[in-house]
Amino acid sequence: MEAVNVSEAKSRFSEYLSRAAAGERIIIQRRDRNLAALISMEELERLEQGGRTARRLADALGQQMALLERIEKKEVHPAMAAFGLWANEPDLATLADEIVANREKQPVRDEPAL
Repeated sequence: MEAVNVSEAKSRFSEYLSRAAAGERIIIQRRDRNLAALISMEELERLEQGGRTARRLADALGQQMALLERIEKKEVHPAMAAFGLWANEPDLATLADEIVANREKQPVRDEPAL
């Protein structure tokens, strides 16, 4: 996987497009920060299929359809698909309460001096 800056990507776009179509991943950066990725259509289709499979799995495991729709709309993070799936598990019934209680016990941290 190669990382290139925006100006190089613009000047050599045709070359990078051909390389991506052949299966290579190209990361486009601005000021040394990853901005975008150039990938093949096959790779995009594979990623999208993985997303559809994860949604079907979450649905089959009993996740609420409303949450799955919010994930699709990018209103909440995809990791939320796991939230609530433990609701009927006796060993995990109080997990959310335990997490909240643990966080409340943590000491307050001073703001860092910048």
